[in-house]
Amino acid sequence: MVREQNVKLMSKIAIYEKNKGRSEIPMNSFYKGDYVRIYSLKAIVHATIAFVLIAAIVVSYKLDYILSNILKVDYRSLAIYMGIIYGCFISIYWLIARIIYARRYEKARPDIIIYNHDLKKLREVSEKEVVKSKGGVVIHDDFIDF
Repeated sequence: MVREQNVKLMSKIAIYEKNKGRSEIPMNSFYKGDYVRIYSLKAIVHATIAFVLIAAIVVSYKLDYILSNILKVDYRSLAIYMGIIYGCFISIYWLIARIIYARRYEKARPDIIIYNHDLKKLREVSEKEVVKSKGGVVIHDDFIDF
């Protein structure tokens, strides 16, 4: 028997899974610290790739100058300068990524809790209906809520 309450609950769950759930449900398998660390590490890898690409573009843009002064350039100071720029770039990018992913996790957490509660209610209702359909006795303990 189809009950209106079950249909509403299933519709609510399906709408969440289709919209916000695609990005928020995978967060449910992580603790906050693990989620922030993993995605910050991914951001650092992406930032490193972006830094290398930007450096390649700058080198190709200044290629005429580099080739004309190939023997005059102090490569040691250039490497130190590039390392400092890379360190600053990665540090700032890492800090921003940590803030963004921590906020994203905190923002999604209440929705995930509601989603899990709705799934629990739907499972309990379906288990009760299965017991009823087999002729069993259902004990109503609606006053207990975990």
